[in-house]
Amino acid sequence: MNHHHRKIEEASDYCGVPREMILLFIKREWISPLDQETPILDEEDVARVLLIWELRQNFGVNDEAIPIILNLIDQINLMHLELKKFRIH
Repeated sequence: MNHHHRKIEEASDYCGVPREMILLFIKREWISPLDQETPILDEEDVARVLLIWELRQNFGVNDEAIPIILNLIDQINLMHLELKKFRIH
């Protein structure tokens, strides 16, 4: 599997989210890069950054609601993974 790993600056350029915002999302633990010291974002982290950015910018979701939404999305993703186990290929 070829995963794209990006430093904060690269992720910021790639998804158009200001670097300071990505750092804020990490500080608030809305995204959790594997290495906190020199954060490298994988595809999942970048997708999460974009989702948070869109929720805040386009949908006016307040910061208190973000963790709740992220938690619900994580639960849905886990359910999808569980359901895949039962599919016949």
